[in-house]
Amino acid sequence: MTWNRILRRGRALLWALALAPLAAGAQSAFPGERPVSIVVPYSPGGATDAVARLLSTKLGSTMRGTFVVENRPGASGTIAMSSVVRARPDGHTLFMNEITSTVVGELVPNLSFDPVKSLEPAVLVAETPFVLVINSGVPARTLSEFVAYARANPGKITYGSGGVGSGPHLAGELFKQLTGADILHVPYRGSGPALQDLLGGQIQMLITASPTVAPFLNEGRLRALAVARAERIKALPNVPTAKEAGLPGFEISNWFGLAAPQDTPAPVLEAIAKGVNQALGDADFLQNLDTAGAVPLGGTSASARQRVSDETRRWSAMLQASAAAGKH
Repeated sequence: MTWNRILRRGRALLWALALAPLAAGAQSAFPGERPVSIVVPYSPGGATDAVARLLSTKLGSTMRGTFVVENRPGASGTIAMSSVVRARPDGHTLFMNEITSTVVGELVPNLSFDPVKSLEPAVLVAETPFVLVINSGVPARTLSEFVAYARANPGKITYGSGGVGSGPHLAGELFKQLTGADILHVPYRGSGPALQDLLGGQIQMLITASPTVAPFLNEGRLRALAVARAERIKALPNVPTAKEAGLPGFEISNWFGLAAPQDTPAPVLEAIAKGVNQALGDADFLQNLDTAGAVPLGGTSASARQRVSDETRRWSAMLQASAAAGKH
């Protein structure tokens, strides 16, 4: 190496060392004066949107910034995802990440980006246990009766979801796989529109978060048959678990987190995680999550990446098995 090259490298190193504190200071000031957009892949009215709005309000105070929710539904969440993937990787455009991002690559061909690799998980926020509900006009009062009815009427029962690859869609496919029932999937642009058609009788089944359907259970317009988790939920104490109702293995919950574009600096991701964890330490915020049917998660960016990796393996394998069996 020549003496001039050594000098140039030495000067570059000195500049890097001089600028490092400035860069660190800029990142520690996140979010600063610029607003942060939290992009939600569904229409208003569903659990994802509800958690995003609660979170944006709380982060505004805990992180001393402006957080706004943008709803960009459609195309199995890829419209919202692509807008975040193309954004500057500085933390000011975030994706309300959830289960869809782990499987949309399996379901939507020819995407211009990798839904998992192109989004960097920053932190998990919460998860919502699912409950299986049917229109009260369906002649079944228990899960076993409904399974028998669906098997006796192949292709005549429909279930709704917030879109292809959404949590309710994956829950429906898991239900089909475990029961062998031939039921049809009807995707919507969010759980809110799916709920309206369930109430109207256009579809017969929906698997979604309990607060979405609780008021209509009390009115008798819908009937809850099972919760898709190992334990009963506080909001619906009289509804059995799927195992108690005769369908072991039917366990799924939607989870929510914040993800940023790939190459977002680690200090920014850590600042986001810190802000969310601070929010999860607030009693009022936890009460609001509980009202929305959500269980707090939190943690580090590393734990968020691990959850996304685990979910990707689980649901991609299920969808591949369903497709191979001709049931998807």
